[in-house]
Amino acid sequence: MKQNRIERSWIYFVVLILTAFLSFWMGRLGLENMEIPFSDIGSKTEGVADSHYFARPRLILKNVRFYWQKDIFVEANRLSLEAIPKSGEILPFDRPELFTLKILNGNIRISFESLEKLINGKLFSFPESTLRKIKLRPIFHNGSWKLKISGEVKFVVWVSFEGIATVKIDPESGRILVENETVRALLNPYTKELLNTVGVSIEDLVRFPKGRGLIFSGNKVFFEPFSVFPDPEVEGRIKDLKLDENALGIEFISEQEVPSPKTNSKNYIYVTGGKLLFGGIQVHQGRVLLQDREESSLFEFCFSEYKKALSLSNVKMEEDGRILIFMPDSPPLD
Repeated sequence: MKQNRIERSWIYFVVLILTAFLSFWMGRLGLENMEIPFSDIGSKTEGVADSHYFARPRLILKNVRFYWQKDIFVEANRLSLEAIPKSGEILPFDRPELFTLKILNGNIRISFESLEKLINGKLFSFPESTLRKIKLRPIFHNGSWKLKISGEVKFVVWVSFEGIATVKIDPESGRILVENETVRALLNPYTKELLNTVGVSIEDLVRFPKGRGLIFSGNKVFFEPFSVFPDPEVEGRIKDLKLDENALGIEFISEQEVPSPKTNSKNYIYVTGGKLLFGGIQVHQGRVLLQDREESSLFEFCFSEYKKALSLSNVKMEEDGRILIFMPDSPPLD
């Protein structure tokens, strides 16, 4: 009898150990099937609870003149962006060649001088180009603002041309469509009509490689503006265009709202969420508010110059961890 009790006790003990082991293994298997690593459980909870949590940094530009290079800039009344590192998870704030800016919503204005710099510098600066010296000016024509385009086109020799074009969004491709109303070359006001008579279009006259941001189709020209910007690269979906006597206005399709910061500042750049390397300091899910120190004009900012401006700034950290930086303008010097 005593021997039987001992054997039963051992059996119960083994069964208990096996049950505990199986329970642990099934629980672990369940977590693995959920595809949530143990190290990420806390961050997932944070993402649900905090509306400012973002896997990648978000930026809000408010009354900002944002520079890529000297004379190449856009002006943003309010613009929301997502900063996407090209590799890894950390965004190097002072290395614009290592990330892309995706426009989430808002609008910008770009001057005709900036457009000229982009077009002549990025689009036509290759040896085989048959277009050069492009100039863009607004003109009020037939009851609305149009674009007056002039420059030189190469037939056998370089020939001056001038035209008036409408600028709008192509509903099928989402590209900017530039459609000529009039074209004049060699001082001939009927150039377009003559070309149409002999069955020759702009596409036949202008040789342009694929993938450079400009597509010719008959007498229509499709322009992909974001393909010509220097670093940081930009992407976004355009909703509408508005041309006036000063600039080209671009409104973007709204993809996501980014919460605005609590501030009385009129001009600022707000960076929230993600992981970024900012001024040599790594920030995780931080909130950094760059406020314009002089708000009588737009806040001028350039990634290549911000560190110099940062050294002249006043920095304050609030109790909730938000970093306030009162910064002078940082336009590019050359």
